[in-house]
Amino acid sequence: MSRLPRKLQGQVAIVTGASRGIGAAAAELLARAGAAVVLMARTPDAIEQAARRIQEAGGRAIPVAGDVADYGQVEEVVEAALTQFDRVDILVNNAGVIWPIEEAVHTDPDEWAYNIHVNLVGPYNMARNVLPVMLDQGYGRVVNITSGAAEHVVPGWSAYCAAKAGLNMLTQALATELSGTGITVNALSPGMVDTEMQAEIRSVDAEALGFDYRRFHEAHRRRRLRGPEEVARWIYWLVGPWSRDRTGEIFRHSDEAWRARVAEDLRG
Repeated sequence: MSRLPRKLQGQVAIVTGASRGIGAAAAELLARAGAAVVLMARTPDAIEQAARRIQEAGGRAIPVAGDVADYGQVEEVVEAALTQFDRVDILVNNAGVIWPIEEAVHTDPDEWAYNIHVNLVGPYNMARNVLPVMLDQGYGRVVNITSGAAEHVVPGWSAYCAAKAGLNMLTQALATELSGTGITVNALSPGMVDTEMQAEIRSVDAEALGFDYRRFHEAHRRRRLRGPEEVARWIYWLVGPWSRDRTGEIFRHSDEAWRARVAEDLRG
C-alpha cells in the first residue's frame, strides 16, 4: 500500500457501502492516510475481501456486515468500531441503491420505501449513532454521498431523487445543529462514476419504459465515467484538515474551482 502524508493518523473512519466502488476506494485511501477503517456493507464475503486487501497492504481495517436501513444493525457496527478502536472520527455515508426504476405509479411500495430507507434513513441511522461519540470527542467529520438527482429529476427515479434531495437537506440541518461543536457535515455529488450502480442503470430497457437514458450509455461508451479513486480523493479532502472551516455545503463535481483546489492541496 503506497502511503500518503499521515494526515489521518490516529483517526477512525466508518465507510458504508464499502465492499466496492466509491466506498471501497475511499476506505483504501483513508487507510493509506493513516486512519483505521471500519468497512460496512450488506454482503459479508465482499466486505471481508475489501478489508483483507487493506490489511494485506499494511493498513488497519475491520469488516462489519450490516444494512444501514436496519437501526439495530447500525448500532452493532458502531459498537464494533468503538470496541476495536475506541473512537469514531469520520463517517462516510456512501451506501446506496437505485431501484426501483420505473414510473412511481407502477412501483412496488415496499421496494420504493426500501430505497428511501437506504439512501436517506440509513445516513440518519449512522449519524444518530456516531454523533454522540463525536460530540464527546469535540471532533468529527461526516460526508454524505449525494447525487445530481437531488436537484434534477430523472424519470423513473422517484425514490432515488426524493431520497437524495432529503439527504441534502439532512446534511444542512445537521450542520446547522452542530455548529460550533467541532463536527462538520458536508455532502458530495460526484457525478457519473464507473460503479455497479451505473451498470445497473444501463441494464434497464429504458426505451420500453419510455425513458431517455441515452446519456448514461453515451458517457460509458465515450469513457467519460469518473473513476472511484478520483471520488475517493475528494472524500479524503473533505475529511482531512483542508475542510476544517467548511460545513453544511454540497460539494459538486461540476465545481471546477473546488476540484482544482483539492488537486493543489493534495499535491502539497
